[in-house]
Amino acid sequence: MGLSVSVASTIILAGWIAFAGTVSTAILSNINDVLTLMESTSTDEIKVGVQLEINVTGLAPQEINFSVTNTGSKVIFLRNETYGWNSIIIAYNNTNWQTYLIDSYTVLAINISGTNISFDVLSHPCIKPGEEASIQAFLPVGAPDIAESSIVMVVFVSHYGVVALQEVSAGSRWNS
Repeated sequence: MGLSVSVASTIILAGWIAFAGTVSTAILSNINDVLTLMESTSTDEIKVGVQLEINVTGLAPQEINFSVTNTGSKVIFLRNETYGWNSIIIAYNNTNWQTYLIDSYTVLAINISGTNISFDVLSHPCIKPGEEASIQAFLPVGAPDIAESSIVMVVFVSHYGVVALQEVSAGSRWNS
């Protein structure tokens, strides 16, 4: 009986040591993860570097043309082969308010702001700081026309969650 008690005690002691080692490893791993998260860049810090300006350049019954200028320090990605990174929200008053989320738009040109120096739209899928993109968007099929007397609000929503917004009278930007 004396030998079996010492063997059982040794087995139990080894189990407690293994359990304590596992628990302490898990705690240290979680503490390390929390410290890594605390040191990582927050989304608020990223948004500080993103600044956009929008200028509605033309309106038609089913079409909106505008330019977006990157005045911040972060690159705004517009698209890859099949995915548009940003969204456009169009709201206008045509007897009652209509609002549409548009994810399919056409980038007509990308220029250095304030110049005529442009980039190939197909090989330059982003707006770098100091650049602007001319964009054309169409209302969804079945959407009522924008009336020339409407108030139109155009919102460009970047993939960072930062927006550029302009509200205009349609008559002041109407394409004839």
